[in-house]
Amino acid sequence: MTTVISWPPELPYGLLAEGFSKQPQTNVIRSQMDAGPAKARRRYTARTVAFSGRRVFDKAELEIFERFYHTALADGVLRFQFKDPVTLQTAMFRFTSCYTVTALGGLFEVAMELERL
Repeated sequence: MTTVISWPPELPYGLLAEGFSKQPQTNVIRSQMDAGPAKARRRYTARTVAFSGRRVFDKAELEIFERFYHTALADGVLRFQFKDPVTLQTAMFRFTSCYTVTALGGLFEVAMELERL
């Protein structure tokens, strides 16, 4: 049985509203016909939704986040449970690229790109 990985309870949930974006990914394949209109069909029964946003952590929270990303998620490869930033419902997510850290005085802003599966 597969172990379900969850967002660490020590870290705040969600993404900051400023700079947040949500982009549903296309799930349609179009095929051009020799004559007449193109045919279209769904690619999959489920589609992914891309999210990008930021979160601010203190030093201890940043260490927890980095340990979670590199160890628990195998450098961001594995899926994890996270609250959807819009619906606030728990769903499965995965990182689509490595995060970026920017220092803000004594805090750290972490930019991340996720996909809801």
